[in-house]
Amino acid sequence: MSAAERTLTARFAAQVAAGPDRPAVVTPEHRWTYRELDAHADRVAGALAGAGVRQGGRCGLLFRHGAPMVPAVLGAMRAGLAYVPLDAAYPADRLELMLADSGAEVLLTDAADADLAVRLADGRPVLDVTGDLPVAPGPPLRVRPEDPAYVLYTSGSTGRPKPVVQLHRNVVHHADAWIGGLGVTAADRLSLQSAYSWDSAVQDMFAALLSGAALYPVDLKALGVAGLVDWMLTERISVYHSTLPIFRAVCRVLADRDAVMPSVRMLALGGDHIHREDLAAYRRWFADDCRLASAYGSTECSCALLRVVDKAYEPPTGVLPLGAPVPETIVELLGGADVGELIVRSPYLAPGHGRPAPDDDPDSYRTGDLGRRLPDGSVVLEGRADFQIKISGIRVEAGEVESALTAHPAIREAVVGTFADAFGERQLAAYLVAEPGATVEAVRAHLTARLPAHAVPTAYVFLDALPLTVNHKIDRAALPDPGVARARLATAYARPDGAAERAIAGAWAEILGTDAVGADDNFFDRGGTSLRMAALHERLTRLFDRPVRMVDLYRAPTVRGMARLVGEHGPALSAVTTAARRGAARREAYAATAARVARRGRPQPPPRGLPASPREDR
Repeated sequence: MSAAERTLTARFAAQVAAGPDRPAVVTPEHRWTYRELDAHADRVAGALAGAGVRQGGRCGLLFRHGAPMVPAVLGAMRAGLAYVPLDAAYPADRLELMLADSGAEVLLTDAADADLAVRLADGRPVLDVTGDLPVAPGPPLRVRPEDPAYVLYTSGSTGRPKPVVQLHRNVVHHADAWIGGLGVTAADRLSLQSAYSWDSAVQDMFAALLSGAALYPVDLKALGVAGLVDWMLTERISVYHSTLPIFRAVCRVLADRDAVMPSVRMLALGGDHIHREDLAAYRRWFADDCRLASAYGSTECSCALLRVVDKAYEPPTGVLPLGAPVPETIVELLGGADVGELIVRSPYLAPGHGRPAPDDDPDSYRTGDLGRRLPDGSVVLEGRADFQIKISGIRVEAGEVESALTAHPAIREAVVGTFADAFGERQLAAYLVAEPGATVEAVRAHLTARLPAHAVPTAYVFLDALPLTVNHKIDRAALPDPGVARARLATAYARPDGAAERAIAGAWAEILGTDAVGADDNFFDRGGTSLRMAALHERLTRLFDRPVRMVDLYRAPTVRGMARLVGEHGPALSAVTTAARRGAARREAYAATAARVARRGRPQPPPRGLPASPREDR
């Protein structure tokens, strides 16, 4: 591979030349070919040149989950800049810190977040990629393999987000490992479900764009899990990458419909243990020729281990062991022991990661993960050597959350741990020694102004004192289970009234694994998360004869508010009525996209389980 081919910009340009009219990015609102995406990226690069940003700088990207982020990424790199993804859902204080820490000189955004971008910019130029850009093309820049491609921020143990810089040559290597391991070709349709600020999104985005495949960004918060399933069926997604909690929610929807996902040929799962029950769900609800990929890595080393299995595979233990190292990578247990910390050795690690192995090899990285070697030579994860936690596959440093908690004036001491919720998913719990007036609502409001949603605990336990060991250290093993009772809430309990409120309160209790749900309780103060909201949305669509958009549930997060949305229709729809309503809802949700597609290509038979509608042959 030549030096130029080790840059993301050159590799993307080669795909544009090879198939300019192939679909590149597809959402309900956008359907861009490689030629169109290339033109959008050129406009962004020209606008950055016009803003006077010099090669080698940093460019902040403030976007929601959708198509416009993709040409912004490509345009920033084409202008010789490293992009810094800024999730518009993050607290403003955190975004300001990331902008300042990264040294970003300019901010790219779209119309949806232009006002927020101007507030965050603090005098930096702000360019709306969906508007009329002030294009000033300059001479073509020579992007080198050693140039930084992006700066991602992860949770930091010091209480501040930690930057991880990655180079073009390294990202190309990791993308090629993902492409090769999953067998991605130009005929594939890849999902992009992860937020753009996560390293898993880097894998999926460039696996598609460097192989000529089509990239399908999906906004789970807007669609809900049922909408996600419909979207995958409609768009015939062939490579689906998901965290375990969302995969399990997808399988629950498929089980409810007794339907198989027919188009997915490769199911990629990561972020946590894949249990035997997960393998059973994969065998039951995905097509016979679908294979399953299990990835292990981190922001510093991306995908280091990969295992791909078919439906005949049986794991030697209750969980799927880690896979084999990807090319030019060695993964070993510290000191060659049968139980120890995993060490990754590779020339493609993020520079300056600061965690080399004890031998100070600069091409080594101490992951902090503990592994155990099985008799057959494979390795299973055994936990952490520190207090880092993964929630839905995302790194969370307990120290960062604890630092944010103790910054609240009413909290004297705080410890963060984990527990398993009603669905068996890992959640964060905050154990607090606080002033008598401290409430869950006040603590959550304090945290949501400082931390991303995945780092905000879902359970709060108020204690008179934290348990200590005989050496006067915090005894984390003695921390109590969060339980199911109402925590210290400021909102007084109000009994749900009427059929709708009682049905919704019952759905809350089942999904949150709690009791005594009050009509005026806030879903998120009672332990709700975005994934749990998606599960609730699916439940409500089955309980009530009225379609409810998931975004509306966020605007009315109480039992009483949700009851107003659905009205007093009560449960008890027949199976026939329910099936008919679901079919109508799917047709309505995708009518606009199907109409546009029909004008561009000949009709195709619908995927199994969907009503007939015109669509494009891609």
